[in-house]
Amino acid sequence: MKGKIFAILSTALLAGCIQGPRSPSINANGAIKWANGVSEEMHISASGSTLTFAAPQSIFRSGGITIFSRIDSARNGNCEHYYSEGAVKTRMQICDSGEVTLIVEGQVINVGALAKYVY
Repeated sequence: MKGKIFAILSTALLAGCIQGPRSPSINANGAIKWANGVSEEMHISASGSTLTFAAPQSIFRSGGITIFSRIDSARNGNCEHYYSEGAVKTRMQICDSGEVTLIVEGQVINVGALAKYVY
């Protein structure tokens, strides 16, 4: 009985020392505050042609990055359009007013406001 308890405790201690893959970090210079209350930090490239988001690590998925690239031919008035390089049917529209719209397969999923950090 003592052997089983020792084995269980030893396994638990070893499992606590093992580190999973680290989620990526980005040098955030902006964020989007979504209408559902979630805020996501991102890195806006100097030219504004790419937006890079760090996806947090969770139990169900490893962390990674998501990159949205600007569609230069799709500028509509005061709004720019971006597509996700990992999921082409995921689009983001960002207007000069700071309004952000997230669109997946033609359906609006979320709306929010863009904030650029000033250092």
